[in-house]
Amino acid sequence: MWIKDAVNHLKKLKSAKKFGRLALEITVVLIFKTLLLWLIWALFFSHAVPKDARQSAVTRMILNHPEP
Repeated sequence: MWIKDAVNHLKKLKSAKKFGRLALEITVVLIFKTLLLWLIWALFFSHAVPKDARQSAVTRMILNHPEP
């Protein structure tokens, strides 16, 4: 619902010749930030770790043992 309202509002601003450079810059920055957040997630957080590997890694960290 609010997306339709926002799109309609942008259309009204564009038709009234008040669609300024600021709105365009904000849109570009938001798109860039969204892509950057997706890239960070894909690189660091999207890979699943098997349960047994998680358990051994946590145990190793707690007990301060080096990797075998």
